[in-house]
Amino acid sequence: MLTLHQTASQHQKPTICNMQINLVDLAGSERTKKTGVTGQTLKEATFINKSLSFLEQTVNALSKKASHVPFRQSKLTSVLRDALGGNCKTVMLANIWGEAAHLEETVSTLRFASRVKLIQTDAQVNESQDLALQVERYKRQIKELKQELMMRDAL
Repeated sequence: MLTLHQTASQHQKPTICNMQINLVDLAGSERTKKTGVTGQTLKEATFINKSLSFLEQTVNALSKKASHVPFRQSKLTSVLRDALGGNCKTVMLANIWGEAAHLEETVSTLRFASRVKLIQTDAQVNESQDLALQVERYKRQIKELKQELMMRDAL
């Protein structure tokens, strides 16, 4: 998983726009019986499968608009909380195989992708105020108003 944070502001505007993008590679789900892995690889595959299972439970709850969504079941679902059910736009790219030997995994991937497609999020622009820029603007405005008062008093 790779998470990128970006902050942007326009010159002389008191707002800051925040953006975050999560790139998650869900590949690695192994059918341990089919691949015949053992040892450390089996242990890793078990953890990956468990994490993906929790992600699927979370996606199912979100797609069915359940009253409880199990985000805290794993680190993956916890980290992806905003991306799955928050203020965001979520895109899933599914990589599938057309060979008959991989039919079971392909169908499983397509089913999961169709459930992800059902998730509805409310993406909005994340803006906050740049307080330092606002203070500078207010100082400049106060200085200009003081100059106007001095000029008025001089007349």
